[in-house]
Amino acid sequence: MKRMLVVVAVGLLGVLVGALITSAGCGERTGAGPAAEAARMWTCSMHPQIRQDHPGRCPICGMDLVPAAGAGAEVGGGGSGGGAGHEAEVVLGESAQRIASIEVVPVTRRPLEHELATVGRIALAEPLIAYLTARTHARVERVWADFTGTAVAAGDHLVDLYSPALVVAQRELLSAPTPELAALARRKLTLWGVGEAELDAIVAGGQPRDVVTLHSPIGGIVIEKNVVEGMYVDEGAPLYTIADLSTVWLKAEIYELDLPWVAIGQPAKVEVEGLPGQSFLGTVAFVDPVVNDATRTVGVRVNLPNPGGLLRPGMFAHSTLHSQLGPDGRHAISPLAGRWVCPMHPDVNAAEPGTCSVCGMDLALVQGGSGAEAEVAAALLAVPVSAVLDTGARRLVYVEEQPGRFAAREVALGPRAGEVYPVLSGLAEGERVVVHGAFLLDSQAQIEGKPSLLFPRGLQAGAGAGAAGADGGAHAGHGGGR
Repeated sequence: MKRMLVVVAVGLLGVLVGALITSAGCGERTGAGPAAEAARMWTCSMHPQIRQDHPGRCPICGMDLVPAAGAGAEVGGGGSGGGAGHEAEVVLGESAQRIASIEVVPVTRRPLEHELATVGRIALAEPLIAYLTARTHARVERVWADFTGTAVAAGDHLVDLYSPALVVAQRELLSAPTPELAALARRKLTLWGVGEAELDAIVAGGQPRDVVTLHSPIGGIVIEKNVVEGMYVDEGAPLYTIADLSTVWLKAEIYELDLPWVAIGQPAKVEVEGLPGQSFLGTVAFVDPVVNDATRTVGVRVNLPNPGGLLRPGMFAHSTLHSQLGPDGRHAISPLAGRWVCPMHPDVNAAEPGTCSVCGMDLALVQGGSGAEAEVAAALLAVPVSAVLDTGARRLVYVEEQPGRFAAREVALGPRAGEVYPVLSGLAEGERVVVHGAFLLDSQAQIEGKPSLLFPRGLQAGAGAGAAGADGGAHAGHGGGR
């Protein structure tokens, strides 16, 4: 069905172009005598693969055949339709160009920037989550932070525990005959979660305490509480989960085709539905190395400072990633290119080699050049989207090689950047490309049997309808099925 619609559209536009050219007196044959009439080829506007040397009706659809302009010329074998020779060109006079509204612009160099919109949810920053667990069998004597959502500071008391093992360890500390044994006993209590300030108080008092207080390891919000007074807990039992909300994550999803526009270190603007009119600035910190097989998307993590705790985990968010295409025309420039980054903690980066301030690993150089890439990227060739004829398998533009003479050119393009494509090959700076009317030109080239979008090798003059139809159908299916 898609192939039929494409062929019908091409045919109808071909009829229009043929009429325009004929009415404008452009491309008309001179000498309409019997010899010229005998040399003229006839074709179907809807099925241009039909070629015969006399008028009649199309054997496929029954439409009247029309003269195929330029069909008497031999069609060359430019497989790419790249404009090698006049046989791949379409010629229009000034009046015909005005009627067909042909518009051309020069190919220029420009910086290619892109805004990628995506959605996601606010989540806890995993490195800022702390767990308080029981390190020995004990009974809960007193719960100080007694509900989920309690705001605590680092060192605040959370729970009092009674444990015979802790009492015995305190006595070992107080009765240690040597400083070495006292240090070992103190170390044991520290590993069991007793704080240094409480140990100093035990030593100063000279008596073991029946209960030991556990304190918060970080400041934040109690997001999970698993203790009540009077319950017994075993070694390793989770007591509290505390999260620092000073920084949160945005977990967003992007489609595969948008991957070239995402790079670690990019700025991201985030807005949440719960805070209309406010925006937050974050940084892309991680891109998942695998694609979600169910959604065909890739996860992207944005680190977001959260002053005042306005961003709450679970909030739905909209994000806009700002990027600039690099000099290769295929990928976005990373703001971290040329800097040294910790492989395990990408937030840690430096201008010079060194070690990570968090884990001590050697920093790795981010490939891709340096900040000077932004200047190089401004030199990228770009062509307007409206100039490109795209089947999915091939991309063509029509180039005005001389006034009124247009040739198809196959091009290689990078990812779309707004209303332009970066040109990887096939065009040079200053060449004039058709941005309005290119499809009409391609339809006329197809009617004339010349290389076109759906027929890269053209339609051979005088070829039988069956052979040409098979060749044309194969190309139309290849182009239209994408």
